[in-house]
Amino acid sequence: MSFRRLVATGVFAVAMSAGALSVSAQGGGGGFGGGPPPFTPEPGAKDLKSVLYNWVWHMGMLRGQAESELVGTLDYHAEGGTVLVNGQPCTLTKFRMQANYQIPGLRTQIECRQRNGQTYSNVETLSGVYAWDEDIPGAEIVPGEGKATPRPNTLEERRIRLWASPHGAPKAAIAAAAGVSIADAFVQNPAALLDRQAAAGVKGSTTLEWQGEKPVLTFPLPDVQGAVATATLSPDFLPERVVVKHGSNTTEFTYGNFQDFNNPLHRIEALYAGTIVERRNGTVVRDLRTRETEIGQVYVQMPVPASVRNARR
Repeated sequence: MSFRRLVATGVFAVAMSAGALSVSAQGGGGGFGGGPPPFTPEPGAKDLKSVLYNWVWHMGMLRGQAESELVGTLDYHAEGGTVLVNGQPCTLTKFRMQANYQIPGLRTQIECRQRNGQTYSNVETLSGVYAWDEDIPGAEIVPGEGKATPRPNTLEERRIRLWASPHGAPKAAIAAAAGVSIADAFVQNPAALLDRQAAAGVKGSTTLEWQGEKPVLTFPLPDVQGAVATATLSPDFLPERVVVKHGSNTTEFTYGNFQDFNNPLHRIEALYAGTIVERRNGTVVRDLRTRETEIGQVYVQMPVPASVRNARR
């Protein structure tokens, strides 16, 4: 924890689509005479504010002198694993996931080989209130190139996947604790945000209990009516397990082997899970091993094709 406060980690930038926020900050709260950090939890502190702060701090999501939460996008590549296709595990040959937490947006490119030798290829996409599949990334954005197929029945499933992810879950927990939207919690120091909301008499909906040395937080997921997540953190405040209950369905995400998976030339001490297992009602639907991430200067957008917009009317 002290390292990022003593040594500037370099420029951290988040670039998003037109009309969205663009942020640049110099890492290291105490670097270059920046003054003391705005909040430091007491050793062994077990209160909600300290736990939420420690969660995003240990993930490397707090950047700059103000130690604001500045992870806006992600570009993720897996190097192996399986996804469930037509009820059967399909061995991955390519898996690339791009996330924008501000729109919100999610695009997942999947290529895999089934047990019968057939290949499967799809691009699962989410942007705001729209969900669709693409045969190529960005289908139909250029007229005549690719095919976009509306999938409104997958909207909540994809939103759950986004907000239960290693970066999405702490964002959702902080926003719920502060009683604000994800967008309003972004580019804020979480401790300062919670103090400001408490002073204004705003009561959040995130709760905390302890199981031995492990904090367990429960909070509603944004944009998914009735979905409630329970996140179990390790003693060093990294997410081990996020369980989402939504109606009769239970989706469990287990995470492990957290590292800075950015390219060696762009390491910024922002961590991501090296192993990701997703189970739906007990069945493994995704089992991923991380190859590389890009957390920092990455441009991610998911423009909605006109055919998808029209299908929702």
